[in-house]
Amino acid sequence: MICAAVLTCLCASATATVTYSIDEITTDGYKITFTPSEDCAGYAACQFDAGTAEQQFAMFGAWMGFTCIGDMVKAWGFTKTEAAQLSWTDDTPGKDYEVYVQCWDADNVYGDLIIIPITTAKLGGEGLAEIAIELGEFGGDQETGYYQWVIYTPNDQVNIYHDMLIEKNAYETDEWGEAKIIEYLTADQPVYGWDRTGVDEAQWNADPATEYIAFAIGKNINDEWGPLASLEFATPGLSGINDLTSSKPVFIAGSSQVSALGMQPGSEVRLFDMSGRLVGQSIVNSRGEATIATSHLHNGVYIVTNGKTSHKFVK
Repeated sequence: MICAAVLTCLCASATATVTYSIDEITTDGYKITFTPSEDCAGYAACQFDAGTAEQQFAMFGAWMGFTCIGDMVKAWGFTKTEAAQLSWTDDTPGKDYEVYVQCWDADNVYGDLIIIPITTAKLGGEGLAEIAIELGEFGGDQETGYYQWVIYTPNDQVNIYHDMLIEKNAYETDEWGEAKIIEYLTADQPVYGWDRTGVDEAQWNADPATEYIAFAIGKNINDEWGPLASLEFATPGLSGINDLTSSKPVFIAGSSQVSALGMQPGSEVRLFDMSGRLVGQSIVNSRGEATIATSHLHNGVYIVTNGKTSHKFVK
C-alpha cells in the first residue's frame, strides 16, 4: 500500500511542507518515508493506538508540561530535520494505529498536525482458532514473591488471542464462571500486551499450594472467536519450589525498582504503563541482569518485558 499527502505548516513561509509515503505494512509494523521542504526546520512523528492520542494528552499533558498535542508528539516521537524513513515494529497484527506528525519552522512555530491512519496486516487463517496451554515451572521465594510460568501456543489460524490466570476458588464464585471468562477475554482491555501473537511464555504471580486455572481464547482472520482453552493445575508446596536459578527470564518487582534476571546480555528490558507508554528501559549486563527504577512512578499497574516474555505488577 503506497500513498502520499502534503503537510502544510503554519510557519513564516507558506511553502513549508512535509510529504510522506507509506512504504510497507507488515503484520507487526510499517515503514513511512518523510520528506520536509527547505522551509521546515524539523518534524516529529509519534505512533498511538487509534483514537487514544487525546486521552494520552489529557492524562500526561499538564503533568509533563505539554501545552498541546504537538508538544507531546515532539517529546515522545521520532524527531528529524531531514528526509528519513521511519520504522515502527512490535505492533499487533490487524490493529488500527495513528501516526501523529508535527512540524515547525525556524522560530519553533508549529504547523498543522497531521494524522496518518495505519492498520497492520492480519495473521492467521479462516479456520478454527485454537490455543494449546502448557504448564511451566513454579519458583521464587517468600521475600521476592512466587511465580508460575504458563506457555500459550496458538495454531496457524489464530490472528490474535488473549490469556489469563485465575485462582480456582475465584473462578467458582458468582463473579466469574465460564461465561464471564469468555466475556472478559473477548473484550478489548486497556492493557499493554493484551493482544497476543505467537507463543506467549507468561510469568504470573502465584502462591504455593494453590489451585489455578489458565485460560486463553483466540480469533481468526475473520474475527471469529474459537473455543475457550483451559488448563487446571495446583502449584507445589514450599518443598517443591524451584529457586531463582531458573534458565528462564525472571522479573522481580520491588518497592523502588523492578529487576530482570536470566536475560540475554546486551538485550533491552522495557517498562510500560497501562496506557502502553514507555516509562523506563535498561540494557542487560554481562551477568544477564537489568534493573529499572520505579520510585519516581505513580502508583498503578505496569508491564515489564524483554520483548518475548512479559510480567505485570502493581506499584
